[in-house]
Amino acid sequence: MKPRMFTIIPAALAAVLALLVSTTVLATSGPVTFDEQMNVGLCTDFGSAPTALGTTIDYTGNKTIVITAVEPINPVGVEILSVNAMPYGGDPEKFGLAPYPPADRWTDAWENREDGIGFTFSGTVDASLVTELRSTGEHARANLDGLLIRYTANGAKFSARSGIQLTGGEGDCG
Repeated sequence: MKPRMFTIIPAALAAVLALLVSTTVLATSGPVTFDEQMNVGLCTDFGSAPTALGTTIDYTGNKTIVITAVEPINPVGVEILSVNAMPYGGDPEKFGLAPYPPADRWTDAWENREDGIGFTFSGTVDASLVTELRSTGEHARANLDGLLIRYTANGAKFSARSGIQLTGGEGDCG
């Protein structure tokens, strides 16, 4: 006779896994990619000013996409203050890292920005998510392993990981 615990655990585990699979699809199966290159490391001198981190949105399909959340992955001494979406208009040097706000170089694009959370598009998009980051001052060095971007595509939930990792501290990148 099997102990009762061994029949309850697999059923409970199967129910939890079914719930997770039904609400979020893994990034590799989602229609949108963020950043063309994976695992790119950037360095910033946080100091006291916020930093803007740009994440390219790569999409050429025909689904309606809505960005629902942007979360830091393994943040150490860094926090997200805001998220905007701005067109980059085919600039060959896509937006990566700059002082916040990034209006100096991308003046027209920045003037046409929208809130990043709730940013909605259908069809091909030429844009960057611009995440405003700030050092919390809790650590000498700040690190971020990328961004987790949650979105829907025609109502189905997905999440994707940006490939840009960020490290830095005051005076670190000189």
